[in-house]
Amino acid sequence: MEEIAFNCANIPIAEAAKALKVDCQTVRLLLQSGTVNWGIAYKRTPGSSHFSYLIFPKRFYEETGYRYRGGADCE
Repeated sequence: MEEIAFNCANIPIAEAAKALKVDCQTVRLLLQSGTVNWGIAYKRTPGSSHFSYLIFPKRFYEETGYRYRGGADCE
């Protein structure tokens, strides 16, 4: 079996939403609640109400079958 290379460290929320056929807010809520294993939501500063998101391409692929190939910034 051929090893798949993942060139990007993060999948954009909009791309994950498109792959899952849901809206961006649903992806954000899944990450914030810890319901999924393919990404995380975190606050950069304590007490902040704003989250940042990280979606891991390899885990996302393993759990959904969708391979993010990235844009020009991932080469």
